[in-house]
Amino acid sequence: MRHAVVFLGLVSFCIAQNVGQQCTIKHTNTIGSCLPSNQCASARDDLRNNGINPTICSYTLDAVVVCCRDGSSILKTSGARQSDRRPVSSGITTKKSKLRLSERKCEEYSRGVTQMVDFISLVPDPDTLHISAAKCDYNKVDLIVGGETTSSGEFPHMAAIGWVNQEDGYDFLCGGSLISSRFVLTAAHCIQAARRHPATPSIVRLGDQNLDPNVEDNASPVDVPIKNIVPHPQYNSPIKYNDIALMELHTDVDFEAHIRPACLWTRNDFSGHDKAIATGWGVTNPSSTTAETSNDLQKVSLSLLQNPRCDVLLKTLRNRLWWGFVNTQMCAGELRGGKDTCQGDSGSPLQVASKENQCVFHIVGITSFGRKCAQSGNPAIYTRVSSYLDWIESVVWPEEF
Repeated sequence: MRHAVVFLGLVSFCIAQNVGQQCTIKHTNTIGSCLPSNQCASARDDLRNNGINPTICSYTLDAVVVCCRDGSSILKTSGARQSDRRPVSSGITTKKSKLRLSERKCEEYSRGVTQMVDFISLVPDPDTLHISAAKCDYNKVDLIVGGETTSSGEFPHMAAIGWVNQEDGYDFLCGGSLISSRFVLTAAHCIQAARRHPATPSIVRLGDQNLDPNVEDNASPVDVPIKNIVPHPQYNSPIKYNDIALMELHTDVDFEAHIRPACLWTRNDFSGHDKAIATGWGVTNPSSTTAETSNDLQKVSLSLLQNPRCDVLLKTLRNRLWWGFVNTQMCAGELRGGKDTCQGDSGSPLQVASKENQCVFHIVGITSFGRKCAQSGNPAIYTRVSSYLDWIESVVWPEEF
């Protein structure tokens, strides 16, 4: 009985149901069956390994019945939460109302990584003063090919996009960025994978650092099924323009230290930033014959380059699918070589940390394509996020657009 009482202190409650009845697991919005807690391995693993509280079906003083996904697919979702969207924020001041929607959302999301710090000035009889300070685990990069392994939780908006494989697991072939409680931003060419069945991705993994479940990385990842994929209406595969898409998740994501949305960069220029950070789980050794991707999330600092310069450098890359830079694309890389994004990084973000708060990231670009990873004179091409703000806002926050 002691164990039952302790367990009840850790779980969330729902309407009482009997053993064997269908139920909905709250944190993933997936279908399960009500089982006694001592018979549900997935609920115990979620609590022990990831700190995720089970969903209660019913309980007595002697037993707890939980909603269990053992033997069920995470892709089998409930339709009961269609309207389960984050509430529209209220209390916007006159100053904030002058900001565009994505900027207001950035301020809203940034509150979770800002803290007020008290200090006393060195004068007689001082008053206690307050300043706003950053609150996160990010260490700025001043230094994926030529990069380094990230720390757990360093880029809490990073998403790994997974396709179901023949072993009933997932192959993560693209990356993305969480930009709201319900949407992930990625490249449009990531919405399908050749020679895959099904061709479209099935889940998004959030909050992970190393994708190998057998590696202890202090992460508590959550897999969320994809409900809907929205490519840009002017994307026309395999042409390499308008390479941007949004993935709607089946349920809202609860924000915490290692899962938090990024902001969108809203300017056409880079406002004093000459470097940006690329992150991803892509190939780190392009000279290898196996071209293996990294299980560890990598980061690398890249120079932001002007399109006309890159247009000359990449002139030989032009063909019927890409005939040169347009304003909706951008260029980044190291002309001396050695640092770059590569295969498997597609859809992942190119980002800058806010100068006011280093815990706040702004997505400036989406990894699109390149020619030869990390070779001198071969920067990569990215989709310019600021060119698509109207479309992104209309899809992600339609009730406020």
